[in-house]
Amino acid sequence: MAMLGPCLFTQIIVCKATADSLQRENIDSFYKALSERVEKGATGPKGWHYYLKDGLRMDSAERNFTFRTNLSIMVDGGYIGADDQLEGAFPGLEGSNVEFRQLKVSFLGTLYDWAEFKLSIDFANVRDIKDEWIQFKKIPYIEHITLGYMKEPFSLENWTSLKSISFMERSLPTAAFAPGRNFGIRRHTTALDQRMTWAAGAFLNTGSLSDVGASKDQISEANGWNLTARVTGLPLYEESGKEILHMGLSYSHAFLSEKDTGPHLRTRPESRLTDDRLVDTGDFFANAADLIAAEVAVVNGPLSFQGEYFHFWADTDELNNPDFWGFYLFGSYFITGEYRNYSRKSGTFYSLEPNHRFHPSKREWGAWELTSRFSYIDLNSEAIGGGKELNFTAGLNWYLDKKTRFMFNYTRAKVEDRKRPPPVDRGQSDIFQARLQFFW
Repeated sequence: MAMLGPCLFTQIIVCKATADSLQRENIDSFYKALSERVEKGATGPKGWHYYLKDGLRMDSAERNFTFRTNLSIMVDGGYIGADDQLEGAFPGLEGSNVEFRQLKVSFLGTLYDWAEFKLSIDFANVRDIKDEWIQFKKIPYIEHITLGYMKEPFSLENWTSLKSISFMERSLPTAAFAPGRNFGIRRHTTALDQRMTWAAGAFLNTGSLSDVGASKDQISEANGWNLTARVTGLPLYEESGKEILHMGLSYSHAFLSEKDTGPHLRTRPESRLTDDRLVDTGDFFANAADLIAAEVAVVNGPLSFQGEYFHFWADTDELNNPDFWGFYLFGSYFITGEYRNYSRKSGTFYSLEPNHRFHPSKREWGAWELTSRFSYIDLNSEAIGGGKELNFTAGLNWYLDKKTRFMFNYTRAKVEDRKRPPPVDRGQSDIFQARLQFFW
């Protein structure tokens, strides 16, 4: 009888553990079956197929027409601290803030086998159009070409999607120098068994489009146009991208018109929690401008490095042809053993899928990545005193699955030698920020 109590207690514990295990298996089986059913979808009138797979999809019966819609949500929050000099120059810099960094809806589709199209609108930025283009695939001799509003092919970090970069924001020189989206025509392809990519295009300097109906006016008021090209190579590519050496070079020449606005180089301190630009050249007039970027990336399993150097030359005799430059270098390490995914078709990195998605009942915790980055920009040259900025960022990324990511960045920003109003002799800021990112 003395042993009855402990034996009974042990049996109860074992039974409860077994029941919990069976319950978890039943829940997992339910969600797996539900996921498979949703992905399989349903067939509607005239044979149209409706299903959920990386977004809502619709395919015609013979797949002559396909349509997909995606949603990207990024919510940022954090605190910016500033020393007396920066707070005096930028009174609104210090403080906490929460905002939607991105609330983007994208529509993508194909027409037979001869065209693709895309429209993306970011409602977090006053209905900012991100993409508005159509790609024709079967043009004689040149195969395919893209026409519309899109990114210019320049810089590894710039051409990598925001949802796939290793930090919450792009580096100082990328944000200041790299051409953004403009209306134009672009050709992009691969060569040497996808060991090489090249892209080139001509673009009007339309700037950001806030409304589809405004496109016509902004095209007619464009401040000149750009010829932009990027070429990349893969001297090393092993184990399906687990080991790579990537190198690339970008070049852009701007033919500037005699409009009221000229080049204007500036950047936030690698945070969208503020609209203040700690370094800023202001508007200046130039007849033309040249921009280059050299890029390199190394991946060795979970450890990777990436860096770029930028240089900008302005052709303006009035200011004695000023030039500006900057660079960044960062390292990344996956504690959980994953490695950064590389696309040989675009010469960029794309979103990570963890080896094991977040599943506490199985003691699986997703993917964890440690990052650090140095970035520097010098916007002082000749009579222009836009200032110099050096940033150090330490980051932690937690990938719950391929669609969900938490990010934390700490940035120490140091600004000096800014001569244009508001002047800053030497100032410092500390930025603590976090992001919840979801893509569907």
